[in-house]
Formats: sequence, C-alpha cells, structure tokens
Amino acid sequence: MKVDIRIINGRVVDPERGINQPENVFIKGTHICGCSAADVVEAEQTIDAEGYLVVPGLIDFHSHIFAGGSELSVPPDITMLPQGVTTTVDQGTCGTSNYEVFLRAVVPSSLMRIFSFINVCPAGLPTTRYHEELDPKYYDEAKLNELYNQNQGQCLGLKIRVTKDIVGDLGSKPLEATAKLAQRLGCPVVVHTTNPPVQTDDIVFLLRPGDIYCHVHQGSGETILNSAGKVRPAIRDAQRAGIIFDAANGRVNFSSKIAEAALAEGFFPDIISTDVTRRTAYRDFVFGLPYIMMKYLNLGMSLEQVIAACTSTPARVIGMKGKIGTLAPGALGDVAIFREAVKPIQMKDNYGGVITGDKWLLPQLTILNGRVVYRQLDFGW
Repeated sequence: MKVDIRIINGRVVDPERGINQPENVFIKGTHICGCSAADVVEAEQTIDAEGYLVVPGLIDFHSHIFAGGSELSVPPDITMLPQGVTTTVDQGTCGTSNYEVFLRAVVPSSLMRIFSFINVCPAGLPTTRYHEELDPKYYDEAKLNELYNQNQGQCLGLKIRVTKDIVGDLGSKPLEATAKLAQRLGCPVVVHTTNPPVQTDDIVFLLRPGDIYCHVHQGSGETILNSAGKVRPAIRDAQRAGIIFDAANGRVNFSSKIAEAALAEGFFPDIISTDVTRRTAYRDFVFGLPYIMMKYLNLGMSLEQVIAACTSTPARVIGMKGKIGTLAPGALGDVAIFREAVKPIQMKDNYGGVITGDKWLLPQLTILNGRVVYRQLDFGW
C-alpha cells in the first residue's frame, strides 16, 4: 500500500476513539487512511515521532481573525498553524455589514479551515476604541437570516457580548432579543459573559442546549461561583442539559482563582480555546492554544480531557464529528505533534493570579489536509 505520509513510533492521543497508546498514523492525499498490521506500506515521507505526542489537528473554537478588517484581529495562518491549530472559529468579529467581506477576503485566502459566528451588532467588532451597539432595534434580522441560511456550514450562529459596560442601561434586553432571534433562525448563540449585567443564573436560563456560554472562568463581576466559592447549581444543571461551556481565556476573560475552584469540584470546560487577538497572540496570558492547554493540564485536568476539549468536542459542536478532531481513518489529514516537557512554569492572569506547574506542550509539526505546513527546525533531525 502506498501512502503520502507515515507517522511512526509516536504516542497517539485521540479522545474521539478513546486512544492513548503507541500507534502509527497514515495519510493518503488529504485524508487519514487505515492500514492493517499485515499491510506492506510504502510512504513518500516517513516522520519518526518516537518520544513525541501525536494528536488530531487542534481546533481553536474562539478567535478573532478578520485581519485588515478589524483592529483586534490576527492573520490566522501565521498565528495558529505553528501552534498545531488547523481549524478555527471566528467569534463575532463581523456583523451583517462586513460579514460578506470576511467570507471573500479571509476564508478563501487562508490555508487553515475557518468557521464563524455573526455578531448581532451590524458593525461587529471593527475597533478597540469603542464598544458595539447592542440595542436590539438595530439588529438586522432579515440580513442575519439571509447570511446564516446562505452560508450554513460555514456560519455556525450568532454572537453577543453581554457585559455591563457594553449593554449599559439595556440590561438583559440584548440577550433576550438575541436568544429569541436565534430561536427563529434555528441556530445556536455564543454569549460573552464577562462582568455580566444580570445574574449568571439568568444567562443560562435564556440559553438552549447547543448554545455556548463562553469565558466560563472569567473573574469580573458575578461568576460561575456562588458566595461560598462553589459552582452554582444552575451552571451544573445547564451543562447537564447540553449548554456548552467554553474557556475562551483571552486577556481579561480568565481568572486562575475561578478556574482552580471550578476544576477542584470536577466542573470542567467542554471546550478550551484562546480568544486570541492582536494584543495576545504570542504574548502574555494567551500566546496560543497550547499555552492555554498547559494552564488546564497544570490545574489538574488529564491530558485526554484537555485534548478532547480542543479536538473531538469542538468538532462535534461545529458539526464535523468524525471529519476533524480525530485521527480515525476517513478523517481529514490534520495532525499536530508535540513534545512534552517537564520544567517549572508560572502562568499569570490579568487579575494577578498565578498557575504554577511543570507540564509543557511544545509544538513540533503541523499537518493540514495531508500537507506539512509547519515544522520545528530541529524536529526529526
């Protein structure tokens, strides 16, 4: 049997298949292919991953990548491919007024796989100098319906930021209107929850199974913890009901204190993502998805749990279960190889908190659609 790429001797962690063991990975064309032990395999390229971790290409479910169209955005390929990320989701950088430009300018000109949510504010997030307008009277439902239906599969739903200094005196009205709008459109909604204008319980009450509560470990205003420092029962109930909780750390949307308390109670995020922007890419607090993964590893989540939160779970939420986020035969040929290291690290947050530990994930090689798109200089030499 002839294949294009053969990855041998690596430790494969593929939560979708429940695998954490030495295994070879074969790629033919743009897809993972299966080979039996009896097959004689000829490979155009052999990658020896002995001593390394081989995982499905990572999925960063929360990013801002409208580079050139928004002050806060980053170019996706150079920001994420070197971090082992092969798929990303732009979270509401664009609204109805500029979403089509994003589709024409960013998506087809990028190597990596891109999905998106549309901001309910028509302007989206063009600047960091002022906040979006969230008065529901400015929502363009007809255009949102048109864009969502014309781009289903690429467009995943609606995005709103419910924060006191954004909604002002409107309180819960923008979220209530957005939830009703998403219901009419038949799509999920992602809700930014940092420093919320209403109680946390009220937010999850408005959400439906499949909706996404992002910045789950934010530490400003009311959080997912009650006055006793325990995870609120309504939050646990919401996760059990099918509401998705996304870490989406960002620069100001993560508190190590909140995360540590929640994880100590066994309340884990469904998805781990970056909320990467120009102010955080390759910089403190975020850097890239492996750095965020390291936070949760050093807070006590298992390697399998962390990788699932960046592969199989977001793949399912995106609607591509079995196609991305796994190394199963037939899946797209996305692979990330990491070197695990043990050395002291301190990871600070914006609130002065510090995560201490010694578990590192260092990106070595990224394969996208069966093609090597990043390789660390000394890997394999």
